[in-house]
This record gives sequence, C-alpha cells and structure tokens, in this order.
Amino acid sequence: MKSLKKSLKNSYIKLILLFSIVIVISLGFIGEYMLQKAKLQLNNAVGFLTYEIGNETTNRTNEIYTKNLVNLDYKAENPILRDLELRIQNNNKIYNEISNKKLIALAENNKIIKSKNLEYLIYKKTILNKDKVPYEVIIIKNLSKEKHFFLIISEIFIFGLIITIVISGKFILSFLKEISYELDNLETINEEISLENLKKINRENKFIEFNKIRDSYNKMIERLDEQNKKQIEFIHNSSHELKTPIFIIGSYINLIKRWGGEDKNILKESIDSIDEEIKSMKTLVEKLLFMAKANDIVIEKKEIELSDLIFNLIFSLKKQYPEAIINLNPQYIIVYSDESLLKLLFRNIIENSIKYGNKKPIDIYFEENNKEVKVFVKDRGLGMSEEDLEHIYDRFYRGDKSRNKKINGQGLGMSIVSKILKLTESTIKIKSEVNKGTAVEIDFRKG
Repeated sequence: MKSLKKSLKNSYIKLILLFSIVIVISLGFIGEYMLQKAKLQLNNAVGFLTYEIGNETTNRTNEIYTKNLVNLDYKAENPILRDLELRIQNNNKIYNEISNKKLIALAENNKIIKSKNLEYLIYKKTILNKDKVPYEVIIIKNLSKEKHFFLIISEIFIFGLIITIVISGKFILSFLKEISYELDNLETINEEISLENLKKINRENKFIEFNKIRDSYNKMIERLDEQNKKQIEFIHNSSHELKTPIFIIGSYINLIKRWGGEDKNILKESIDSIDEEIKSMKTLVEKLLFMAKANDIVIEKKEIELSDLIFNLIFSLKKQYPEAIINLNPQYIIVYSDESLLKLLFRNIIENSIKYGNKKPIDIYFEENNKEVKVFVKDRGLGMSEEDLEHIYDRFYRGDKSRNKKINGQGLGMSIVSKILKLTESTIKIKSEVNKGTAVEIDFRKG
C-alpha cells in the first residue's frame, strides 16, 4: 500500500526532474542551433571570398595587401565578414587580422575546427584566383557573443526553474497540508464510528473529490444506520411477539406437570395447545426473517400462469383450513414476475380472508386488459373500520375485531404484502366494511 502524501511528493519530484531535463534538452538545442548558425556564417564567408578571389586577376587580388581591399571592398559588400577575423597569405605577402597565433596553428584545410572551450571556430581554405595563383585563407569566428547570449538564456531558464520549484513547492505543501487535514479528519471519524455512534460528515470541503467521498461516506452511514435500526427493531419485535407464545407454552407445561399425569383430557388439551403455539411461533419467525431481509432479495422474474399458481396455493391452504370455502374462477393469464414472492403475497391475502371471513365463501377472480392484470379476493367476513384500514400495513398492528383469541395472527401479513408489492412493482386496493367483508384488488403490469 502506498501513502497518498508520499505519492504526491514523489510525483512532484519527478515533475521537477522532468522539467529540468526538458530545460537541459532545450538549452542543448539552442546551443547547437547557435553553433550551426556560426558554422553557416563561416561557410557563407568562405563562399563569398572564393567567388571574389576566384574571379579576380593577380593584379587585382594583390590589392589585398596594397590597398586594403578586404575592408574597402569585401567587408563593405558582405557585412558577414565584419564579425570575422581574416588571414590571407600569398607566398610571403600576408594580410592578417588574427592576433592569436595558436589559433592559426590549429587551422586545417577545408575543415571547421573548434578551439578549446569552444571560444572560436577556425576555417582554412586555399583559393585560386583567375590566374590560378593560390591564396591561403584562414577565417576565425569569435563565439564570445554567442556564448554570452547562451549564458543569458541559461540563466533565464535556471532562474525560471528555481522560481517554479519555489512557487510550486509552496502550493504542493499547502495542498498536502489541506489533504492531510481532511485525511486525518476522516481517519479520526472512522476510528470513532460504531453502531452506537454513526456520525455523518456535514462540513463542506473545497475539493470536489473529498465532497464525493463525504457523500459516499454519509450514504454508507445512512445504510448502516438503517440496517442497525432494522436489527434493533427485529430483535425488539421478535422478543415482544415471542413472549406470549413462550408464556403460554410454559403455562401448559406447568399444567401438565401438575395435572397431566392424572387427567388425560388436560394432557391432550395442553399438548394440542403447545403444538398450535409452536406452529404460530414458526410462522412468526418466518415472517420476521422475511421482513428483515426483504431489501436484499434478488428478483427472479419469469412467466407465471396466475390461475395455476393460486389453484395450487388454495389446495395447500385447504389442508390447513379444511372448512374454508374458496371459489376460484380460473382464467388463463400470464404475468412476468417472481414466483416465490407471488406465492407469499397471495398466501397472506387469502389466509387473511380465511381467518377473518367468518367461514363464509371467498371469491377469487380475474380481469385483464391491454395494460394490466387484476386479481380480486373478496370475503364476507368481519371487515375493517376506516381506522383499521389506515394502519393495515403497520407491523404487528391488529384491528379490534382481529384481536379475538380464536384467530391466530401476528399482524405481519399485510406488512409482508406491502414489501412484496414494492419488490414486484405491483399495486393494491382494499375496500372493507365492518361485518360485511373485505375486497382486495391486486394489479400487475403486463410485460
């Protein structure tokens, strides 16, 4: 694992090194360009003198020595020569502007020579005039101006590099300080976080990236807080709802201990009641577990024939409620949804109709159009008041009439129905009237 601070520092150092390399390469190109320009100046001067001397007779070229032809003619005609030092020799006659004899000794014919420390360029060439008389020409280019210019350019580049390092260094240090503060703040908050202390970050930051991290962190805290509340609620509800059946089972066990051996009727009644309470507890636990993991359920959609699904469900419920009268009007209807969720949905709705239907017939039928499929479940039982309807989806809520001890229930069925409707993107409509019954309509979208 790498440290962000060290990575930023290393990146800054690499950037400065890269910038330095670019400057060195740039100075190298500038120096090479100036050197090539100086060589070109020498070549142009030699070419000019070759033309001038080569097209003159001996009498004319001898004026180099007698009438100062170089200054009066050559340099006047070609300004390039003014920045050069010349030496022109014909036998014993010499025109010389070069004071440094060591430079003359370095000269080689038809070759540009660089002096030590690159202070001079030296060019030597033998030129024949019109009469084929040879003239040895040595031209020296003093590079002091070029070196001075190059030194100024180098100083500007180096000064610019130093200024860049200082200013960028201050920015980087300031940036690292701000980042370190934010990272330390996040680390402190992370160390302090617990299920009892889920603290959000509310402070704004100048960096968009840290604001994104803050938002992601806050969303995570919200999810943790929600999960924590669900777990607490699950434990609270479970313990609350399990107290009653556990108390009842304990009471019957005590009854068996005291009278069960002597009275077989008491023994049978107690065992039957314990069995009922165990079944009730099992149902309660299953429903609580579904509610706890409902948000994590992965929907597995497929084509489902509703009549067939409900027919099989009625067949199963008949075993549990043999006295129930359920009239199904079958119709071939296909929906695209999750089969296990639909089974649980209709089981809770039909089971409620059975429990609170006063043993009267229950009607189930379908309606279909181009956009949706409607399933209706109607009973003629106890019904509900408007007040009860407002709380029908609340967990563990049971209306006044549903609190009859003869009717088993935990008040979770319609909460589960509500969850399933959201998961399957379906809707429900409920109409009810006390002592007249309840009509439930469930709508599924096609496709």
